[in-house]
Amino acid sequence: METKSNNFSKIIQAPIISCSRRTDIPAFLMDWVMEKIHIGYVDVINPFNRKQVSRVLLSPENVKCWVWWSKNFKEWIKTYKKNTQIFRAYKGHYFQFTINSPSELEQNLKISLEERFSQLNWLIKEFGSNAISFRFDPIILYKRKDEKSIRSNLDKFEYIIERVSALGLKEMIFSFATFYSKVNNRLQKRGFIPVDPPLNKKKEILDSLLEICDKYNMQMEACCQPDLIDTAGIKQAHCIDANKIEKLIGEKIQKIKDTGQRKGCGCSKSKDIGGYIGIFRCRHNCGYCYASPAKK
Repeated sequence: METKSNNFSKIIQAPIISCSRRTDIPAFLMDWVMEKIHIGYVDVINPFNRKQVSRVLLSPENVKCWVWWSKNFKEWIKTYKKNTQIFRAYKGHYFQFTINSPSELEQNLKISLEERFSQLNWLIKEFGSNAISFRFDPIILYKRKDEKSIRSNLDKFEYIIERVSALGLKEMIFSFATFYSKVNNRLQKRGFIPVDPPLNKKKEILDSLLEICDKYNMQMEACCQPDLIDTAGIKQAHCIDANKIEKLIGEKIQKIKDTGQRKGCGCSKSKDIGGYIGIFRCRHNCGYCYASPAKK
C-alpha cells in the first residue's frame, strides 16, 4: 500500500514520470494523482525493497512529461477537462493506450471497443497523434481446461488495426504474454491453460499479423521481445522514447536507457510512481497480467 511516512530515503527529480507500468492509474486513481500534484510530490515505495522510499517531485518545474498507461482513459479525460489549466502547466503528456480484442481473460474490462476508439480519437484531437502510442499487448494463446482447441485474443485484430489506422496512428506496440509462475497459477485457477508457443510458431503468427498491418500501413514494434526483432518487418519498440518526448515538449532532455526494465526493453529512463498492492492493486484483474501480484 502507499506509504504515509515522511521517512523517505532520497528525493528524486525525474523529467519523465511513468504513470504507470505497474497498474492502471488513469482508469482508477485519478483523484489520487490530483492529490499528489496539488502537494507537489509523491512518496514511492521500491516494490523490491519496501524499506526504500523515494520522494518524487511532481511540480511542472521538475516534470517535463507525463507518460500515461491505460486500457480505459474515460476517467483521465474527465479529470483533464475539470483541471485543464493544471495539466497544461506541464509541457508534455504522452499516452500508452492498450486496445486488445475483448477477451474472457479481461472480464473486468467493462468498456466496448467503440468507446475506446472514441477516447483514442479525443486524445489524438487534443494532443496530436505524435503523443499517442497504440498497443495491442499482450498477444496471448491459451486453452480452456475442458477443451483441446487453442484460443487467442486475436479475433478482432484486423478490425482494431483498421480503426486505429483510420485515426492516423501508424505504429503498433506488441508482445507475447510472459507466463510467470503467478500468472500460470492464476490462469489455472480460473480454468485456463496458458500456451507459450515456440519461437518458430510465434514467427508464423507474426507473419499473418504483418500482412494485416501492411494492408493498413501499420508498423509492428516488439516490446521486450529481443528474439523477434530479426523477424522481417518487426522493429524494436521504445515505449518511453526520449527522442519523441523531446519533439513533443520542444526541449532537450537527457537520454538514458532504462536499465531497470526487462530484457529487450528499449525505453528511456523514467520514474514510475505506481505500485502493485493496496490502493494500486489493479481492478482490471486480467488473467495474464504480469504486474498483478499473487495473493498470499
